[in-house]
Amino acid sequence: MKKMKKLVLAATLICGATLFTACSKGDNPVDGGTGSTGIAMIVKDGQIGYWRQIETAFRDACQEKDLKAYYYATSAEIAYEEQLAAVAELRKLDDKKLKGIIFAPSYGLNGESAEAEVAALAKERGIPVIILDSPVSVTSPLASYPYIGTDNTAAGQAMVEKVMADKVAVFAMTNGPGMERAEAFKALKPNADIFGVADKCNDEVQAVLDEYNDFVFFNGSMLVDAIPMLKAAGKRVYTFDAYGEFLDELIAGSAFFKGVMAQNTFGMTRKAVEAILTNARQGEMVPTFYITDDNLDDDSVKPFLDFYGKQAPAVIDGLAEKLLGKWVEVEIDGQPAPTFDNSVTTFVSATKAFYSSSRPDYTEKQLKWSAHREYDVKISGNKVTLTGHPESEPDITLLEEFVISSITATDIVCKYRHTTIRDGQMQGTVIDKNARLVKTDIDYRLDVIGIWEGKTSEGLNVRWEIKDDGTYVYSRKVGDGDWETMVDLFNEYFADGYLFCARWKNASDGMGEQRQWWEIESIQNGVMKWKALNQDSDGSTYTETVEMTKVE
Repeated sequence: MKKMKKLVLAATLICGATLFTACSKGDNPVDGGTGSTGIAMIVKDGQIGYWRQIETAFRDACQEKDLKAYYYATSAEIAYEEQLAAVAELRKLDDKKLKGIIFAPSYGLNGESAEAEVAALAKERGIPVIILDSPVSVTSPLASYPYIGTDNTAAGQAMVEKVMADKVAVFAMTNGPGMERAEAFKALKPNADIFGVADKCNDEVQAVLDEYNDFVFFNGSMLVDAIPMLKAAGKRVYTFDAYGEFLDELIAGSAFFKGVMAQNTFGMTRKAVEAILTNARQGEMVPTFYITDDNLDDDSVKPFLDFYGKQAPAVIDGLAEKLLGKWVEVEIDGQPAPTFDNSVTTFVSATKAFYSSSRPDYTEKQLKWSAHREYDVKISGNKVTLTGHPESEPDITLLEEFVISSITATDIVCKYRHTTIRDGQMQGTVIDKNARLVKTDIDYRLDVIGIWEGKTSEGLNVRWEIKDDGTYVYSRKVGDGDWETMVDLFNEYFADGYLFCARWKNASDGMGEQRQWWEIESIQNGVMKWKALNQDSDGSTYTETVEMTKVE
């Protein structure tokens, strides 16, 4: 693929002979006023998001300190002549107006740069220079000046902590920083495969889509065109660099997008301004940080959200108190939930809940079973995460996540997902499931205990002996004769709220685990009424009912 540079010709029309992309903001040509002081920033490729973030941070930092911001950015990455012109503009200032220069050099095809001119001006004026994010060579006239930038090796290593899978597709641009991050990642995760590309990587992702479940992108802009494809395929995506599309996914509680490793452009730029004001002699490598849907309301993330015009989900006042009680899932994507897809969540405190569910897993086509399982609860903004472990399989971690858009005394509207993690490896995720839950004070957990006889919709006479230890005995009548007890390997049930679910496995060879799902309509005067909203293979629904009488 060929990478095309976009030239900013509009700047020429506004500023005349100089090509400074910031001139439309009114800071070029410079006019700071009598006696004012300021800091100059000369950077490259000012139209791309990364350098625009730095510009925003620079202007904010100067404004806070009542300094003039002399900002110059070139129209492309290779445009050192424009930086030479910037130095010429700065020479027109008197000595009192310039406290220092923050510089990210642009280079010509033969290594030409404005480094010598910047160094000369700094020595003439006796002012500091900070090299920002684009290191100079050891032979540069600026080699002795402090450097503040991103530690790309540390960034690649930090990403390893976020990616659980062992086999990962890693995409990086074949420039220095991208490959440096990717190689540092692979050094700690040898089974990762690195794909170097020059630009957008839609075709390259398509070629390996079926081979990997986890994709890491060490240059975020590469990913944009591939987002719909990766999302539709249910892949897990991790990226380096913050862009608006990724933040949208995080804010929405995406199950596919796992977070963004962000270069701390705002913190890095502020450090550079401070270094000028303190005439710093030492540079600094600024660490990256990881943005997820759990930390969108952190102070370190807010500048990125503001830059892209995004807002973190509003914190729901008193959410912990509003959650207390028993909630039953009743709708999925605006449609009544089949009974097999119901679940019951009982919040007993801000940190503890119990969860009951007997449902097919959407990705693995297996059955899930949680009978009054105890979960730890974490509330972050409007996101509620339940974390638990099956008693028989401590190596498995179960996550039930609710991103709540609204909650009343009776209803919760949210995005829900379930994730199973085994030995650190993600096993399956319910993706983009919108749900509505209703609060109920009903709990038939004790009322169902006993012996019940009734007739199914097919006319079969049945008997349920429901015990208080979570097991049952199931019998059916043979003709008009005796009751025949079914011989099963196990018979288990749970009753939670008004949901009743049973599972069993027949002793006959080849019989898989079986399930029944019911809603208890009522238990009154020794009569129990069940109903179930079932679903045919074509997606159509039908309702089944059973009525049973308690046997004393």
